[in-house]
Amino acid sequence: MGSYVIEAADGGDAFIATSAALTGFSEEELRATGMSEEYRAVVREQAGADRYELFIEEEQFPDRAEGRRQPGESRTRLADAVIHLWYTGSWPGLDGGAPFTVSARAYAAGLVWRAFGGEPPGVGPSGFGSWAEAPGDVDAGAGAAR
Repeated sequence: MGSYVIEAADGGDAFIATSAALTGFSEEELRATGMSEEYRAVVREQAGADRYELFIEEEQFPDRAEGRRQPGESRTRLADAVIHLWYTGSWPGLDGGAPFTVSARAYAAGLVWRAFGGEPPGVGPSGFGSWAEAPGDVDAGAGAAR
């Protein structure tokens, strides 16, 4: 998959705030992954600019989005896709689109590894047999910075 260019007008703050609400990780934790701009671009491209903007507006400013709302199922599917993206580093496909891994870096930055205090296989310096050891500090998972 190619590199994603950011064109969203929100500067990323609204996307980060929405993502924090959806994932259970703080805005700071999400920014620390280094993936927020790329993920925002993926969501915007895959969902379409209008659907992306409306999704962010609905999540951040529900009163402002009144009358322009997406059907509940469509909003839920997009929210699920955003959660999937943050936790796995892959886009699950939407509306018949093909799923894909954003990048090797996205796979390694997946929140799933932090959530259980582990490291992604084949990425960390843990080496052979590391799966037999107890994971590191599990308190470093979702919500630890709160």
